[in-house]
Amino acid sequence: MRPPSRSPHLGMTRPSVAHSCWPMIDSQEDDDMTLESRTLANHLVQKGAAMHAAATARPAAADWDESIEAVCVADDNTGVRKLTIRDFHFVGDGGADIGGWDLGPTSPEYLLGVISTCLTHTMLCLAAWRGLSLDRVEVRVTADNNDARFFGIETNTPPPPHNIRIHVDLESSAMSDQERADFILEAEATCPIVQALRQPTAVTVDF
Repeated sequence: MRPPSRSPHLGMTRPSVAHSCWPMIDSQEDDDMTLESRTLANHLVQKGAAMHAAATARPAAADWDESIEAVCVADDNTGVRKLTIRDFHFVGDGGADIGGWDLGPTSPEYLLGVISTCLTHTMLCLAAWRGLSLDRVEVRVTADNNDARFFGIETNTPPPPHNIRIHVDLESSAMSDQERADFILEAEATCPIVQALRQPTAVTVDF
């Protein structure tokens, strides 16, 4: 739990929020596990088996149609955005300049996080499906952002996060440098979130 602190914008004590939105994964908590079984490569073997079994059980494209949902609520004096996705809970917040408490990432930061997690998972899926071994994947996403419009300031910069840059650090003792480069480019072209940002997507609002 993050300790309370003073918020410079209101001179009030910042509320405490338990940071239990995700489990802390300790891959070494089971003493019976071998060193090899704790590796990403081992996970990919299990993942590949699960994916091939699922493909056999659901062979048609329509079998994979689904409706997904995220719900955000702001309803108290913190203004914190409480986000619920299935049984998972997250918070979004801003800094003091925008009247926030810095209790969670901003929405643009969440966007970069989703790009990072989706591209990482895309690489894991491709590797698992093909039986490829990966040792470590790290995806760092950065962007330029400007919130001037929220403060009534005119600007010519794009309103959304822009100039998005993705850096991939992929370690695989089973791949050559060229194979690694080709694999990363294929994953980038396959990643659903990256493609959603690049292609026009219908967005409707009702109330």
